[in-house]
Amino acid sequence: MRENLLLSDNQDFANTTSTGEVTDNVHNLELTKLAGVIPITDDQGMGYMNVTLNTVPAQATIAGTQGLIFEVRTDAAAALTTLPEICGAVSVIPTKLLAGAKFSVPFRMDVLQTFIGGWVRAYNTAVVGTIYADIHFSDTPISPNESIQKSPA
Repeated sequence: MRENLLLSDNQDFANTTSTGEVTDNVHNLELTKLAGVIPITDDQGMGYMNVTLNTVPAQATIAGTQGLIFEVRTDAAAALTTLPEICGAVSVIPTKLLAGAKFSVPFRMDVLQTFIGGWVRAYNTAVVGTIYADIHFSDTPISPNESIQKSPA
């Protein structure tokens, strides 16, 4: 796998429901050099989907929800909705949904199908407001949270 493979660049996830939505970029793992692209991975082992939250609604707005789930999905179709396999997921509670927060979703690369991408969905109750996030694949997990905004009292 390449060092960083972009899935979303400050993508907005507005009023996220339990159905969820796919990241801006979904990658075809079967592209070849002949098509002008070097194959992304033939590897087995572990990869990480790293998430950085850039902007989130006020805690008072999202406090009534159960939080978000960040998934790594793989599928034979690019929409990642036909018969997707969820090969990694992290559930984030509302009090951890803060601007600057970082999360890593580990996944095994040997179970991947043709397409791979990220998926963001509400755990149960829709998250009202817009969350902006940077999401990418990497060989290593993202650095732990050092300094993030504090939740207002």
